Amino acid sequence: MPVFSHANEFALAGDFEYYAPQPGFDRQNRDIDLQVARIAAAAHFPHGWEFQFDGFLLRAHGTRTQTSLAPNPPQVASNALGLGGGPMARWNFLQFNQGRLFLDAGGDFFLADRPFPQHSTSYDFFLRAGGGISVRVSNSYWVESAFHFSHISNGLGFGPGNPAWQGNGLSLGIRRAFRHAPEARGQPLFAVLRRADENAWLTSAEYYTPLPGFDRKVANFQGDLRALRISRAWHFPNRVEFQLGGTVQKSDTATGFGPLLRWNAIETGRWRWFADGGADFLQTGSPAFIIPWTGDGYTSFLRGGGGASFRLQESYWLETTFRWVHVTTGFGSGTGNYPRWSGQGLSLSLRHTFR
Repeated sequence: MPVFSHANEFALAGDFEYYAPQPGFDRQNRDIDLQVARIAAAAHFPHGWEFQFDGFLLRAHGTRTQTSLAPNPPQVASNALGLGGGPMARWNFLQFNQGRLFLDAGGDFFLADRPFPQHSTSYDFFLRAGGGISVRVSNSYWVESAFHFSHISNGLGFGPGNPAWQGNGLSLGIRRAFRHAPEARGQPLFAVLRRADENAWLTSAEYYTPLPGFDRKVANFQGDLRALRISRAWHFPNRVEFQLGGTVQKSDTATGFGPLLRWNAIETGRWRWFADGGADFLQTGSPAFIIPWTGDGYTSFLRGGGGASFRLQESYWLETTFRWVHVTTGFGSGTGNYPRWSGQGLSLSLRHTFR
């Protein structure tokens, strides 16, 4: 595929993964452990993005609570062997010659030798997301370890025909890298972006609390907002900066995408002081995050504030920002999951710049 001609590294990776059910419902009713042996082909790009396609062998062992009206419903064995594969996307938000820190997420399809979990179907989707670390141990070999949240279901919705399973797990693996001289990087799609004197990727953790008073007392939405954002940035000589990014919010489950405009009022060799404002279009209430669902709602997430950037090293900056935020009245059947709301909070970002 032409896009892979821009990769600066290809690799083969193998790992062993172990998952245990999450505390609470899954531990009590679907006490099933997973062992996964996985092998993947990977294409790594210069500024941190990586695409993998994997194949795996899965072994499940444990019990499931049988649906029953009895006070103590019986436990039934829920063991299975499965074979599957699928894509994974990885973002190496911090990378040096000897190490990388990353976030990743993937979705695999697999077939099992029997219905899994018990009384489900013999085909399932295996979704996982998390992060980890890669450490170079020689010129061509890396050792990798990661922590993942995982979810297994057959996509048939909520009900007795889809007894989904959720768990947490660790992986440990080794990676064999092959260097590749990429083709010349293409110009940005829009001519105005070619005028940028600096390009960057930003990885941000954001935390917002409701404004004092009314928003603290909204009956169906009292929680704080926690978000992870990954953005692409173009910085121009006149100190204006344009960002475009996506976000995942841990509230009533929301994903979004939108622009942000920044004015770097003061710029020195190691410091920048800025004001910014932006808007995201959010999809809320989906149990599968990005996949649209009949109970979804749609709204806008507005934000504005200011902050500072400090250069840590030639290519990396640490940024902190204070912002006011507002969630507008939305539309769709799931809008009630995310009512109109105002708040304030902080974000902490790692910025990786390149020319």
